[in-house]
Amino acid sequence: MSAGEGFGRRLSRSASGLRHLRWAREVLATLEAHVEHNTALSGADREALRGEASALAAAVQALSGAVKPYRDFLERTRVRYRGRVRVAEYLVREPDAGEASGAARAHLEEALVELAWMEQAQRQPLKAALSAEIDRLREAMARMDAHLAGRFSGKFVESLYPPLTDGATRVADDGDPDDDATSGPR
Repeated sequence: MSAGEGFGRRLSRSASGLRHLRWAREVLATLEAHVEHNTALSGADREALRGEASALAAAVQALSGAVKPYRDFLERTRVRYRGRVRVAEYLVREPDAGEASGAARAHLEEALVELAWMEQAQRQPLKAALSAEIDRLREAMARMDAHLAGRFSGKFVESLYPPLTDGATRVADDGDPDDDATSGPR
């Protein structure tokens, strides 16, 4: 069974690292809740779930370690470069903004070169590290499903996964208006 097939609802591989992290945390919370609250579990079943929860927690922690620097980069560093490009584009479009058109074009070219450098030197390595952790998480979850399928029913394994929305790119959470997966009006 591949990582995208079989039990449960699978988040699309194209979903962001942050969305993968949310998805995996939902599954981890469900595993932990079974251990804590499912009185129908035998001691051996409970121990099997604890082992899977521990393995998944390690994968979640590793993904979190890759998501944070990438999100920080996008929300702090990258926006500064993009802002500079927007200003330079404005100065080129609006000659009465106070800058000579030749100087404005030079600023735009410089801003675009710096943006391209930033993409290559900073974003790509962070994105590659994040992508690798997403793949490791998905592999860990596929292994978890295979292990649990040997001990529990398919419905049990499927119940670990939260509902998804938007083409399986987000965890559905209609109860939280701040969640970007909320399907209700904003």
